[in-house]
Amino acid sequence: MSHAEHTDTALRGSYDREAAQYDERRYHSAEGKLFSNLELAVLRNWLPLTSRPLVLDMPAGTGRLSWALAERGATVVGADISANMLQVAASKQTADHEGRVYFAQASGVDLPFPDNTFDVVTSFKFFHLIPNERKRQFVREMTRVLKPGKPLVVEFNSPFYGGILAAVRYYFRKRHAGGMRMKCIFPDQVSWLFEGLEVTRQQGVKFPLSTVAAAVLGHRVVAELNLWFGRLPGVRYLAYAIIIEAKKPIG
Repeated sequence: MSHAEHTDTALRGSYDREAAQYDERRYHSAEGKLFSNLELAVLRNWLPLTSRPLVLDMPAGTGRLSWALAERGATVVGADISANMLQVAASKQTADHEGRVYFAQASGVDLPFPDNTFDVVTSFKFFHLIPNERKRQFVREMTRVLKPGKPLVVEFNSPFYGGILAAVRYYFRKRHAGGMRMKCIFPDQVSWLFEGLEVTRQQGVKFPLSTVAAAVLGHRVVAELNLWFGRLPGVRYLAYAIIIEAKKPIG
């Protein structure tokens, strides 16, 4: 078994075991809900969902984004390597969702779809798990199934979250002093990762103390402030995550 295959097998097993508790651990807290809502706000602002696009959500996980995009008018294919995560995602289906979300177990480096299939490809909460030497492999495969001129929207962890907070997180708490360039995306890595694509937008998501501020100012105000500051080039990398839109060339 190759190193890549070993990594994929380990990820599949980890998320198969965690599937039943995944949402509760990440998105039931006040901070988790705020972060999820901010991600969805960016997607609502960026994606032309009124035109009923065909969207690939990879990895779909428990269907958090897949169902949210479907509720906004998209037809969504959610792909994930973990069968148990997809089982949880499918269990969220209601009569209103029927026929608008489809799930497929698949690897992001071997997607079972023809070239130029999708109007949008999204990939959230994933690239921090992938070694640097494989990141472009995933981007290229996602680009293959994307229609020309259409957007690939990818989320990464930021290495500069809250300034000193990033150092505490990676150097001390997680003991990954040399791993930040694998877990996060640095500004100088963007053009390398999206080589051949046109990077059109970048957005920082969730600044430090956002949850505390939301309890005082309200979620709507804090969300608007987050999204405004997250668009500023000199500030956005201080957010927890960076969302990048890159378009596939035409022709």
